[in-house]
Amino acid sequence: MTENGSTVPDAFDRDTVRPASRIAIAAIALVGVLYLFTLLPGMDRLVPLTPVTFAAVASAVVTAGVVALLLFAAPKFASLARMSLHRSDAEQYVETVAENASGMVYWLVVLSAVLVAHRGFAAAITPLLDGFAWTYDAAFLLVSLVPLVFVVARLTVTVDPLSAFVADRVAGEEPSTDATAESDSAGGDAAAESGSAGGDADDNSVEP
Repeated sequence: MTENGSTVPDAFDRDTVRPASRIAIAAIALVGVLYLFTLLPGMDRLVPLTPVTFAAVASAVVTAGVVALLLFAAPKFASLARMSLHRSDAEQYVETVAENASGMVYWLVVLSAVLVAHRGFAAAITPLLDGFAWTYDAAFLLVSLVPLVFVVARLTVTVDPLSAFVADRVAGEEPSTDATAESDSAGGDAAAESGSAGGDADDNSVEP
């Protein structure tokens, strides 16, 4: 436990947040570098013997770097999501929500990488396809469906435990099974004692 009383472990603060933030900052920095490249003189001219501009080539190179960073960061962001929701003393459905949220974050980052790749490589690849530029979009459509299917699957199995989590927060926690059993046992004992007392009273009222 940290000094301020937080139950979040130190590993969450250092081993997960820092690498994930470093990757996010690096991706933003690459995008900034790409923008500076596009401002250089002559970047809008075509590469010799190709229909592709120098800016498109630079965009493709930076896009490859950003996509690599996103794919590398996907498990780290997933771990960050899991640890942010994990509690050692939580109910099982809370752990289920944390696990599914982790999976959704992972596949959403992968989907983001696919979308970034589609946009970043377009200017460098579609001019080379001539009249078959539609195949570029079709290929990325098929690839993007894979992470999207996993996101939907994770979201589907999260609905029930998430509804239980929300119900507990709004209406209070459901009584435990042990407490219910003890209550039923106590009620049964009270009924038995009442019946026994009634039987003794009936016996005493009978004349010899």
